[in-house]
Amino acid sequence: MFKTENFYHANYLGKAGVTERSLYSLCSLIQTHENLDYALLLTNDQTHAFILRDLTHNYYIIRSGFTSGYFGEGPKGLAKALTLLGKHRIETEEILVSSKLLNKLNSSSLSDQDIDFIFQQKIVRPIRLHDYIYPFKNEVAQTSKLKPYYPLELPYSIIDDRIFDLALLFKQDPDSALTKAYKRLEDIVRERTDLNEHSTKLFSQAFNTSNAQLTWIVPDKSEVIGRANLFLGTYQAFRNARTHREKHEENLIHQYREFLLINELYLLEAEAKNRI
Repeated sequence: MFKTENFYHANYLGKAGVTERSLYSLCSLIQTHENLDYALLLTNDQTHAFILRDLTHNYYIIRSGFTSGYFGEGPKGLAKALTLLGKHRIETEEILVSSKLLNKLNSSSLSDQDIDFIFQQKIVRPIRLHDYIYPFKNEVAQTSKLKPYYPLELPYSIIDDRIFDLALLFKQDPDSALTKAYKRLEDIVRERTDLNEHSTKLFSQAFNTSNAQLTWIVPDKSEVIGRANLFLGTYQAFRNARTHREKHEENLIHQYREFLLINELYLLEAEAKNRI
């Protein structure tokens, strides 16, 4: 029997019948693939899956973890998924598919011909995507209820090289990574300036005096003051508390925010010039 080869790059995500897993997969995909431009909702009766396409025609398939036609987690998950796609301005349309094709999708066995067939199907008209959202409109309208589905990750592409190792450590031990980042930054500034101070006093002398050794070449002097105050404020608000008090059950999101804040201090320090 003649067997065709598959050349399309297709990734299968989510799990059939499991709404939460499919939602997490969709949000992870959206967060890590900025060039997604089109999505198809594949509908078989009251069961739904997605296939997304990016600008280079790679395909991302979310198995049928979504349902419709009643009040429950499956339909609510579908409403959330459609809302998220809309928020990210990913054009979304709907087609009808057979149970046989949906089973092939769920078993990760779509051929290139199947994918071509899917994208050649007639789009459902009139558009009824909003009908899936409407019963849950109040809940999905709250962005705070959608954000937990996005994976918590540090944006490694903007992390300063000098704390990249701490960004990797952060996943296992956020407190240790943050504490080391604060201490390392002080060491860097002391080495550049030959100052022997610590914490806010160090940064005040390094950046925030009339004869400070480090400064930024910016149009307005107030910008220099503002940047210097970022160092002082960050250490006063976060580093001192972390050093002097044990934090019980610290909020992980707050730790991510704090790491990105100190990363910004590293980037600003790297941009600072020695005063001539």
